[in-house]
Amino acid sequence: KGIPLHPSRMYANDALKLVVLVSEQIIPRSLTHRFGEAVIEWIKAKGITRIISLAGINTGDPKDKSVYGIASNARSKRLLDGADIKVISEGITTGVTAMMLLELRDDNTEAVSIMGSVSLGADYKAAAGLLEKLNAVLQLNIDVKPLLKEAQETEKELLKNFEKMRESNETVQKLEDKSPLMYT
Repeated sequence: KGIPLHPSRMYANDALKLVVLVSEQIIPRSLTHRFGEAVIEWIKAKGITRIISLAGINTGDPKDKSVYGIASNARSKRLLDGADIKVISEGITTGVTAMMLLELRDDNTEAVSIMGSVSLGADYKAAAGLLEKLNAVLQLNIDVKPLLKEAQETEKELLKNFEKMRESNETVQKLEDKSPLMYT
């Protein structure tokens, strides 16, 4: 709407007792620990008892539409059970979320990270899949239809742009094939 938003922000809904922390920026590695500690400190000061981090994960398979999860401890892992979320049993996680999960592993706070398999930077289908899993975990009723519509529109635009790029490349190739070599 023409007004900038801070790249990291919080939204709260008192009726649902829900706080959403949004970060649209990459936290530099040198600040990850400090940032994570500050978030954990704030969570504990506010008496928050459940944290669910939503993120994207690139599995290297563009056809993979799975949703993956990792928990801070066995108690937290129960949040993932029954929601058709593939629990990551080996591998690594990094960044602020990893630091938070580690800090909360011996705490009474439930903490999980739910990750949608993404193939694009702004993957609306993956975001819709994440919200559907969040609906299952928290018994919410978030409408994902607008995201799916946005996914279709974005895909159409991307395909159109790819086609234009392909046509441009073909034109350039034809011109290069016809032009004489300058140096022999």
